[in-house]
Amino acid sequence: MKINWREVFKFLCGAAFVGAFVNLYLWAHNIALPFFGWIIQPWFLGVRGVVGIFLCGLFWWLGWGRKV
Repeated sequence: MKINWREVFKFLCGAAFVGAFVNLYLWAHNIALPFFGWIIQPWFLGVRGVVGIFLCGLFWWLGWGRKV
């Protein structure tokens, strides 16, 4: 079975988009996130949001942007 990598990158683009904006929302409203007994601070959620935006752009380019 052959994997259609363009479709995989399209899916990852959507997942990165949603994850990035959830993290940025939590950062913007200064909400700490409990995670298995640890607390993820809002500044770290902001960093994760920025990284997610970058990954969303990369996956968008790999899924839709470039010509094959």
